[in-house]
Amino acid sequence: MVHQHSVAVVVDSSCCLPEGLLRDWNITVAPHDLIIDGRSYQDGIDIQPQEFYRLLKNDQAKLSTSAPQPQQFLEAFTKAGQLAPNILCLTLSASFSVTYRSAMAAKSIMEQDTGEQDSGQRSGIRVEVLDSQAAAGASGLIALAAARWAAQGQSLEQVMNGVNRLAPTVDLLAFLDTLRYLGRDGKVGKFQTWAGTLLGIKPLTELRQGEARILEKPRSRTGATRRLLEIMGQRVGSKRVIANVMEADAPDDAQDLLSKIKSQLSCSEGFVSQFTPVMGAHTGPGLLGVAFYLDTAEEYQRDAK
Repeated sequence: MVHQHSVAVVVDSSCCLPEGLLRDWNITVAPHDLIIDGRSYQDGIDIQPQEFYRLLKNDQAKLSTSAPQPQQFLEAFTKAGQLAPNILCLTLSASFSVTYRSAMAAKSIMEQDTGEQDSGQRSGIRVEVLDSQAAAGASGLIALAAARWAAQGQSLEQVMNGVNRLAPTVDLLAFLDTLRYLGRDGKVGKFQTWAGTLLGIKPLTELRQGEARILEKPRSRTGATRRLLEIMGQRVGSKRVIANVMEADAPDDAQDLLSKIKSQLSCSEGFVSQFTPVMGAHTGPGLLGVAFYLDTAEEYQRDAK
């Protein structure tokens, strides 16, 4: 088989990128599973964001999620293997999910099938798995950079080195519209969820290098958006930035936020991504955020050579 590039990128469906970019850069997605009222859906395959958020607004719906099974990663690896002989799989941060372990299990199965324990090869395909230490739009930016480097002819090792340099610099800021969906999985106490919703708190959260923390607790959507922009501006200053705006059933707000980023900051590239169902299951509709990094991707690529 003749391949156009030497590296293909695989992600899981917690990664947020526009469908057009996933398609244009040949990024293969392994779906998480969502169980809604006892029925199982493959994220992004059996159910799309618009339908999911409609179902989510039913407070009586019983909802749970699970990471992709090794078999789902194997299927993604096989599909990506038709594009390139080397596969780089970037997963949701291991701090939040067993997704990384599932991808590693799939890689191990490929190794065992051919008896090549060290190289992870199957029918000439080599697979490497990296924990992105990120989620959602941040994972999307990392995967997009990796796919672009691959398209420029970088080797697997060079792309991996670039990812390892880029990932720690990608920031994500987001706020929830309501806390009531956090209580559905039992990870947040029902009283905390109820009290926070009653007070109208829109917690502004940062995710970076696999750690999430609440920065502030604005009490209005307008205030949360304003502070998000201010904090982003403080961090990037006058430097060029690449931005991935994320929205959970809030497309108009996302376009408005992107417009403000482009007008107030030096934004060399910006786009809007839907918050995928597996991510939205834990945040609910109304989330708005942005993942970003300084536009020095050329340096990451050059250093990786």
